[in-house]
Amino acid sequence: MPKDRLISDSGDNEVGMKSLYTYMSNEKTRVALLSLLASVLITVMNIAAWLLTNSLAVLAEAMHTFLDILVTSITLIAVSIGSKPPDVEHPFGHGKAESIGGLFGSLFIIVAGILIGYESAERIIMRVPFSPDIVAIVVMAIAIIIDVNRSRALRRAAIKWNSRALEADSYHFLSDVAIESSVVALMVVGLLMERLSIGLFDEWGTLLDALVAFAIVMYFSVIGARIMKTSIDELMDRVSEDLINRVTNVTKSVKGVVSVKDVKARRVGSMAHIEVTIGVSDHLSIADAHSIADNVETAIKREVGPSIVMVHVEPELRERVEKVLAGVRNPLIVNIHELNIMESQNGVVVSMHMVVRSDAKLSDINKVVNEVEDRVKQVVPNALVWVHLEPDKRTINIDEVRRVVDSVCSKYGGHVGDINIVDVEGVNAMRILVYLPRDMSITEAHNIASEIESEIAKVYSMPYHVVVSVLPDAKTL
Repeated sequence: MPKDRLISDSGDNEVGMKSLYTYMSNEKTRVALLSLLASVLITVMNIAAWLLTNSLAVLAEAMHTFLDILVTSITLIAVSIGSKPPDVEHPFGHGKAESIGGLFGSLFIIVAGILIGYESAERIIMRVPFSPDIVAIVVMAIAIIIDVNRSRALRRAAIKWNSRALEADSYHFLSDVAIESSVVALMVVGLLMERLSIGLFDEWGTLLDALVAFAIVMYFSVIGARIMKTSIDELMDRVSEDLINRVTNVTKSVKGVVSVKDVKARRVGSMAHIEVTIGVSDHLSIADAHSIADNVETAIKREVGPSIVMVHVEPELRERVEKVLAGVRNPLIVNIHELNIMESQNGVVVSMHMVVRSDAKLSDINKVVNEVEDRVKQVVPNALVWVHLEPDKRTINIDEVRRVVDSVCSKYGGHVGDINIVDVEGVNAMRILVYLPRDMSITEAHNIASEIESEIAKVYSMPYHVVVSVLPDAKTL
């Protein structure tokens, strides 16, 4: 064989072994694969028991375990796909594959229940007998031991990885234990009835057998419907009230969180996607607020397990203060703007600019200020409330503004360009274009712009926002 072929085969084997190792190192897929192998073993054992006894209940259980092979195969495929990391085409991951697998599995369970129910009715009508056998009892007992152990293994993995697919399988096989125990009990009762009275079990055995089979059918129906509902809920992003409550409670416990305003949560396979809006104190720096958000994210992931968490931060006090100020209804107040909330050594400082009617008396305005202070202290007790009063002067004369600006620019060899004024909720915003000599430094230009703003403030004491845009004079280029 050529050397390069040997190297290629060796490389392929190495890749194959590496892939197998990666596959088996994933606890979810490893547990699902072992569960599948257990289903195959138990199915073979149940078929052997049915051939020995001709029991419908044993046949039902054999069909049930054969169905388990299909269900666990689907679970294995779904868990394998769901464990893949996000990619370009699936930025939120592949977790819904587990929900799709659960939906198909539930359909198999319901169909099997219908078939066994039909067979049960036929057995009762035809009075087909079966014979209890000690070997069948031993076989079923071994199956019970296997199911107990794999149910525990699935449950541990489901809790660790928060996997709905594995959790459903764990409950499924735990219920199998109850069903298999009932079949074993039926066999034992049959043997005892034969010992007590010959022919007694022949008379009642078929009915008891059918009743146990019907119980299995009912179990199939309940389990199938439950798994189907869970799968559909996850595919439809149904809100989990339990998950919402857990996220809300753990978020409230994080230091620095003043309130939890909104929580959205959904399951995508074993991964939870969570969005939460929190309120924090206004005086916090961006770094401090970000740190609180990080702590919330860590706390949520610790509580709910694997998850994608988005935390939106909103200032708490500002929202409450703005709400009470919006409730002030006084004809003397034109508007309140430039609200600031600061933390000082003496407590929280709430400062604002209040525009009032220019024809109002100072005594009347004082009553308004006191009312505003009282409102603010309702939500921020012991706050220091600072109010800067500004008289209302609604009409702005552009020609007057131009003369003021030109008087400043002319001193430095510049001139005024366009002036735009807009009203935004009672606040006049101005944009003034100023042309200055091209060789002027940025510092000088900035000082001239500040001087222009100051001169406008002397003429128009009002809520305003002035933007002075400085450009090099084209004439000097």
